[in-house]
Amino acid sequence: MKDTTYFTDIVYGLEKILYYERGKGSYFRASLIGTDFIKPKKIEGDTVEEVIDKCIKELIEGEIIKEATCLKDEDGILFTFKIKGCIHLPVEARLKESGVPPYVCSPINMILYKVAETLQVAVESVDINVDENDGECVVRVVVFEAD
Repeated sequence: MKDTTYFTDIVYGLEKILYYERGKGSYFRASLIGTDFIKPKKIEGDTVEEVIDKCIKELIEGEIIKEATCLKDEDGILFTFKIKGCIHLPVEARLKESGVPPYVCSPINMILYKVAETLQVAVESVDINVDENDGECVVRVVVFEAD
């Protein structure tokens, strides 16, 4: 396996600087980070769930995550993702240790980008919870019908 320490250090440093420079404004500036990976992928679907499932498959095949699940609330607006084995987890753990709250989830950015692009709906991350001990992140997002 290739040592990824160098890249982890770079991403950690960039995310930390952006957060300290822009605070909560960094949440919105970082919403497209990672999407270049998934933009060229031919992902289609008629429902949010279909697009999400296809995105998760691409992320697993691309070795960005090992697994992910997604549950939709009864209103069909709030989606809760559980992501395991993400290559970004070491960065998130270091940021958390430095006092920087989790504000970038590239896998979720990719999924939301494809959901919005494919279905013409509005999307937004609600929160990101990192559990580096269990190697899992829980991310909640909302999907709204476009006006």
